Amino acid sequence: MRHAPYIFIVYVSIMWSFATNGYALPVEGIVTAGSASISSGADNLIVTQTTANAAISWQRFNIAPTEAVRFIQPDSHSITLNRVHGADPSHILGALSATGRVFLVNPNGILFGSGAQVNVAGLVASTLNITDSDFMAGNYVFSEAGSGGIINQGTINADHGHVALLGANVRNDGVILARLGTVVLAAGNAITLDLAGDGLLNVTVDEGALNTLIENGGMIKADGGEVVLSSRAASDLLPGVVNNTGIIQALTMENHNGVIRLLGGHQNGAVNVGGTLDASAPNGGDGGMIETSGAHVRIADDAIITTHSTQGKTGTWTIDPEDFTIGSGATDNILGATLSALLVTNSVTIYTAPGSDATVPGTPPVNSLYTSTTGDGHIHVNEPVSWTATPSTTTLTFNALGDMNINEAITATNGNIVACCGQNVNVDAAITTTNGSVLLEAGNDVNVNAAMTTTNGNIALCAGNDINVAATMTLTNGSDIPSQSLGLTPGLLLNAGTNGTGPGAAGGTVIFDPLIPVTVTKSSAVSTSVTINYNPVSYAAPTDYSLDFDLTGGVALNQHMLVFPVGSKTYDGTTDVTLTALQDNPAGVGLVAGPGSAAAFDTIDIGTDKTITFIGYTLSGASSADYALPTTCCAPIVGKTTGSIIAAPTPTPTPTPTPTPIPIPETGATPYDMTSGANTSGGAFTSAYRNIGLSNGASAQFPQENTWIPEVIPFPIPDQLSSLARPPVSFTPVPDVPYTAPIYLPKQERE
Repeated sequence: MRHAPYIFIVYVSIMWSFATNGYALPVEGIVTAGSASISSGADNLIVTQTTANAAISWQRFNIAPTEAVRFIQPDSHSITLNRVHGADPSHILGALSATGRVFLVNPNGILFGSGAQVNVAGLVASTLNITDSDFMAGNYVFSEAGSGGIINQGTINADHGHVALLGANVRNDGVILARLGTVVLAAGNAITLDLAGDGLLNVTVDEGALNTLIENGGMIKADGGEVVLSSRAASDLLPGVVNNTGIIQALTMENHNGVIRLLGGHQNGAVNVGGTLDASAPNGGDGGMIETSGAHVRIADDAIITTHSTQGKTGTWTIDPEDFTIGSGATDNILGATLSALLVTNSVTIYTAPGSDATVPGTPPVNSLYTSTTGDGHIHVNEPVSWTATPSTTTLTFNALGDMNINEAITATNGNIVACCGQNVNVDAAITTTNGSVLLEAGNDVNVNAAMTTTNGNIALCAGNDINVAATMTLTNGSDIPSQSLGLTPGLLLNAGTNGTGPGAAGGTVIFDPLIPVTVTKSSAVSTSVTINYNPVSYAAPTDYSLDFDLTGGVALNQHMLVFPVGSKTYDGTTDVTLTALQDNPAGVGLVAGPGSAAAFDTIDIGTDKTITFIGYTLSGASSADYALPTTCCAPIVGKTTGSIIAAPTPTPTPTPTPTPIPIPETGATPYDMTSGANTSGGAFTSAYRNIGLSNGASAQFPQENTWIPEVIPFPIPDQLSSLARPPVSFTPVPDVPYTAPIYLPKQERE
């Protein structure tokens, strides 16, 4: 095998930790939460639980080969938490059974030996801890991984249930079965489980750990359910690793498609795919979904991966790295021959775009748990890829954050080719499809420097800027068959300048080599056309592309100038905007907002030339057939334009009124004795000359004692201040503005 698994030494150290302990039934069990009783015989132990959940603390928890431990619980949803507080790892070498679910937590490690037989409604084995309070509240948050690992060499069965092995290092060399349920092998320092009522289980690795490792060399089967192997490291320098050399199977069953996910850390994680990943549908229904996601994903030359369906749609295999190369180099991700063989029965998606769900009509959706990337996001085809799909059409999809570089030929029979990228699509080797279509979309340019040939299919080239055609393009008969049309109008679509920057020389257009015509032929009953949407230099001088085509069999040529809606607004803290007109006001065409129309800026921030996406708008008017709105080709299908968000006018501030000092005569007054720190609340504090009242619960504090300079009294709630002074002192309340009032003492107190 070209790509060997990582970190063998970790597995050795885990095994060594299990070799130092004897075996016996669980001992010194104390119920710490809920209600349960414990009884034991010579070779068996029974826990009878009477509450839905119960927690038990054990000194040791082992089961020898001839021993059995059984949990009798109220129902299959009941859970018993077993926490080992001693220093020894757990050895499960005999029989463990339960009517409900069992959690076993031991930070020193857990081994299910080769003779172990586990039959439960659900199992969680963890070297991470969980508190009794979280457990009893249904918050299944595990944290602080112990030094031990988890190894399964036996047989674990949880029909319609779940099996979760959690720790910093987890390995399966045995058999794990969870029909219509979920199997999770997860490595990290903090992991959250969400137990769904249908037997499925959701897992989130919240915090990584050092040198995390997940390995499967045995068999995991969850037909009609889901299998997740997830590893997350605490440091970008020490990757989380997922290795598979065994068999992972999640067949479609009872109309439930199987799902298999191998997830390495999304910053520096590694996923090494060998063995077998099987999410097929041999007994009816559609094929399932396989995802292999991590910063570095490598596919072994002899890997067997299938989402094939004998009666329905073939499923999807998603490869989600930071960069990806199809080639035979030491650091490349997959051989061209390996990918070719896998495409016979699988639609394959390779994407490096963060947060991307890009796909096209007629192809399965793309989903990933990890959506960020630290690389450039380029995808390179450096070895030929060629396949004939059977019995149904398959699709090879590239979703690239950066460039899509086709450096070697791609040939497909009963196959589609899709490339959606953020920068440039560079076609430097031939693309050929029979009974399939080609869709290439770039955020910048699409550069066709090698021949493109399609028979019984469609071609769509879409660019935010320019489409440069410098090689032959030949299309014979478009297709309206859903599986091989990609949802495109039969024929050829060239859609340039859709980035929303508007008309003009910099807006984007279609550029042909004048010596190399594009040939489109119709010889079938399917209507076939050529459509060009482009940015003109001027709406008054449209471009005529008719001389760039050789059209036969009644193929129609449709030429449309792109028009861009106008959208601007005053800042209001939202992205919503209403489009009301078209840039440059071209004659004979107007903008119409249809039912469900919507438009939004990319951010709420103030700025000019900001991107706006829109849906649900159409064109009207006598000349509307000469124009088109700019739309993307890869889903989601949206229009793009630009606009501005301007700052809202600055409101005129309401001036804060200055309190009027209360005059106190120099003689004849009795001073108020201000004691430092004294407080008054409500009522009035009095001098011989003036009364100042506090109403509605307002309060005041004298900051200093017998001060003979003006002092400030804070009133935190201004509308609660009233004055009983004569003549009255006027206060105008201002919301949220604290009031102060100066206090003067008689002259004799100042001397």
